[in-house]
Amino acid sequence: MINMILHFPRSVKGPSIGLIYLIFLFSLYPPLLSAQVLHSDTAQVESLHHQASTAMQRGNYAIAYCIWKPLADEGDRNAQYNIGWMYHNGYGLSINDKAAFNWWLKSAANGDVNSHYALGDLYFQGQGVEKNPSIALGWYISAALKQHEPARETLLELLAKNDDLAQSTIQLLLQSDWSILGDTQQVNVERANIRSGPDTSYPIIKTLEKGQQVIPLRVHNGWTYIGITGEGRTAWIYSSLLSKPAGIYPKQ
Repeated sequence: MINMILHFPRSVKGPSIGLIYLIFLFSLYPPLLSAQVLHSDTAQVESLHHQASTAMQRGNYAIAYCIWKPLADEGDRNAQYNIGWMYHNGYGLSINDKAAFNWWLKSAANGDVNSHYALGDLYFQGQGVEKNPSIALGWYISAALKQHEPARETLLELLAKNDDLAQSTIQLLLQSDWSILGDTQQVNVERANIRSGPDTSYPIIKTLEKGQQVIPLRVHNGWTYIGITGEGRTAWIYSSLLSKPAGIYPKQ
């Protein structure tokens, strides 16, 4: 199934004559659309998504809603995501983040990765739900593990903060799911000391052997803050002591 993702800026577009038109259309079309959902094949469902997306792009929010709502009620995760997006942005409807949250939660339960990311945003901003950065990180991680690149970028930005939540999350990820933190590098000398800070004045935490795989998290004054895969430990190492593992890489 084609995932119809709509990227519109959040704005306030309250009820208007379009909403009255929506109610009129919805009174006419639900039986027909519901029957289409129940008895259609994939091509027909994709066609409905295309019609709704086209209507949205043209500003015909009522038509889009009337197509997506029955699909969403029948459990179509893409339609559920898009209905949530309409509520979140106020397209043809009053902005209602509680409704958006409920639709995105249904869509996420059905496996829609965009809804995982969207729920992370709601929890992080406290929109439609009580603000909770820990739960937000959980949704971002879930989306990133499903190869959602914007979620991964958001996650890395949050983890770059040197606070307790970021550090504890990094340590947990390093023990099992370190791939979402970035590509690994390896120690390129026989033995390399890692320290608690980016300078030789900081105490040595451990000595790594040649070939040890680590995740570079950030760089500061010639030092790299690393995570040690499988251990959940973080430390600083002199940047020149690291290199990419042997292999073939695309040109930059």
